Amino acid sequence: MAALSNDTLSKRDNALLIYNKINKKKGKNSTFELNDGKEVKLKFNPDVKGIATAFKTQDLEEIKDLAKPKSTKMFFVDAKGTKGKEYKLSDLKKSEEFGGGSGSGGGAKDTAVTESMQCYYCALRYKLKKELNSENSTPKALKDKSLQGYVFAFNGSTRWTASTLLAAHANTTSKALPTWIEYDESGQNVYTKTANELAINQAWGGIPYFHRGSSFMSAIYQSKKTALEFDRSEQGDKKAPSSGFSDDKWNPGDIWMSTMDPNPSTSKPLDFGKVENCNLTFETLKENVYLLAKSQKLLGVSLKKVTGEASIKEFNTYPDRTQNTNVTLGKFSFGQTGDFFNSADIYLTLGTKQVQFRSTDSTKSWQGEVKGAAAAAGKIGGGGVNFYCLDILKKTIGTVPKDAKKWKETRWSDSYFKDFHNLYKTYSKHSKNKFQNDKPVNEKDFKQMANGYINSKGKNAGPAFKFSKYMGLLLLDAIYTGEGSKKNEWAKQVLRYAMSNIDISTYFIKIE
Repeated sequence: MAALSNDTLSKRDNALLIYNKINKKKGKNSTFELNDGKEVKLKFNPDVKGIATAFKTQDLEEIKDLAKPKSTKMFFVDAKGTKGKEYKLSDLKKSEEFGGGSGSGGGAKDTAVTESMQCYYCALRYKLKKELNSENSTPKALKDKSLQGYVFAFNGSTRWTASTLLAAHANTTSKALPTWIEYDESGQNVYTKTANELAINQAWGGIPYFHRGSSFMSAIYQSKKTALEFDRSEQGDKKAPSSGFSDDKWNPGDIWMSTMDPNPSTSKPLDFGKVENCNLTFETLKENVYLLAKSQKLLGVSLKKVTGEASIKEFNTYPDRTQNTNVTLGKFSFGQTGDFFNSADIYLTLGTKQVQFRSTDSTKSWQGEVKGAAAAAGKIGGGGVNFYCLDILKKTIGTVPKDAKKWKETRWSDSYFKDFHNLYKTYSKHSKNKFQNDKPVNEKDFKQMANGYINSKGKNAGPAFKFSKYMGLLLLDAIYTGEGSKKNEWAKQVLRYAMSNIDISTYFIKIE
């Protein structure tokens, strides 16, 4: 059974989550699940001076210092005042809300609910023309029928009403998204902070339409598909990557705001006509998306969970792309701690960003994910990573045909153990390993430890570990045995792709 530890506090804002659960709005304490399955309500141990403040400010060093003396390891006590009931951090189960269970990203259904809910809050903010707070952004205000005419948020083919969305949101956030609507000290939640910042940054007249999963939004991305078809035709200039150029790499707008008619057959967003009009190139598409945004007609908005004050950044400005800074390939590590057998991932430092490479479906798929303060800042699939390895470094990830279009992850076989161990030894001692280890374990122990890997759920996950970690080592081998002078170029292109910032990606703003 996986338990919380000091190492897990920095992930998913777990320290702040614990503080918010204990100090929930109106003084109601939330329930914590213990490793033995019992549930308790907790408060901070008054005998440990400064512990509440350390969790609130996510001061991990202070928390670790307070944990050193044996007498202060009991950070929590029973909220009901039961004498002798004290608990340390490792007594708490690492459940889904702390990054266990279904993982840090949450499910697709949860994402649909939260993004759709954000549309309603944004529409309300523009309607009221003043800052949202806990008093004016009530469920009653969100259910205003006139407001619903500006929100085109869909659950599959069904359009969300505010009432059905609020009901779904209550069920979803109870477990899967516990930190999304936690109130800060000012009484604002993530939705109101996001909506307020958007309205300040984008002072559009009237109430824009907000889209999530609508036919209007589909029509926007159809323009990318049309441009891609033209790009790969005989007349095209082949600017798009040949592998894995998904919609969100062209524009990662989770929601779109627009003053155009929400009926796409009437407004025809980004419908540039026929080939002979020369409006099907990615360059023209890129320019038009930017111009429409600046004329307050159409804008893609990428949503990240706001922690602290909300902020907005522009990406893929035109014609000068202000985010296109050069990137240097830094060091790598086995997991975040350098312990090879403690996790199934590897981390690479690309510029100022940490990119995690791991399997995403046990033993089938593998990808890279840019880590952000509160949410993933971007992703790149294994095919995309390999494309840049082959295109720039002239190496493939694994022993597969040297064709980026045909590349697939190397499915694990126990016949790979010798190579697996040799790569482990090579990159344990490698000078670019952040936690360089000159004494890797022998092959026999290595095999036993790999087969016996225990995941965060407390279950044996040897097959997933071997697949994920072997893919990570194959990536390192492609990087460090490839063309040495082009490693920084590889890092730049991988990071830009993951963050939807390649040269044909279009303008959007990100709120975080």
